[in-house]
Amino acid sequence: RALRQTAGEAIASQSIQKYVAAMVSIIWDANKYIDDMEPWILRKTDPERMETVLYVIMEVLRCSGILYQPLIPTSANKILDLLSIPEDERSFAHLETGSVVPGTPISKPVGVFPRIEVVEPVEA
Repeated sequence: RALRQTAGEAIASQSIQKYVAAMVSIIWDANKYIDDMEPWILRKTDPERMETVLYVIMEVLRCSGILYQPLIPTSANKILDLLSIPEDERSFAHLETGSVVPGTPISKPVGVFPRIEVVEPVEA
């Protein structure tokens, strides 16, 4: 709800920079959550907890996909397609009323954004 409010206020004031900053922040937080929770380890030690962690990640991706639509509509919709989110459940109103339905089959994961390889400069 806080993210929806922050995003709504940024859009209402036409502060695209604040909107983008809020969106980048949620992605950084999600990456940290994945690193901290280590679902690849939970798979062996606590499968039930792993399912919860993966659900939380999918829900963050769903909300991010919805919120990213004004900025990068094609990529945001690819994310929502991968999560099998129906097209009629992709509006901001569904941030609070919708959710990823547990057990819903998802598409085989494919990269939405190209991986950027950072090449170290070669010293002469």
